[in-house]
Amino acid sequence: MKTVRVVAAIIIENGKVFATQRGYGEFKDGWEFPGGKIEPGETPEEAIVREIKEELV
Repeated sequence: MKTVRVVAAIIIENGKVFATQRGYGEFKDGWEFPGGKIEPGETPEEAIVREIKEELV
């Protein structure tokens, strides 16, 4: 079985939770926390910062 390394963040500020709504795929319109796969050579910390930036664009 292949191992896929991923990261996710739960961000809460002033009692509000940051989540994104999927716009495609099997879970279209579902809600999710920011995150994704860790790329080769990337630390988990670098990956979550990159993923959050990508999802805010």
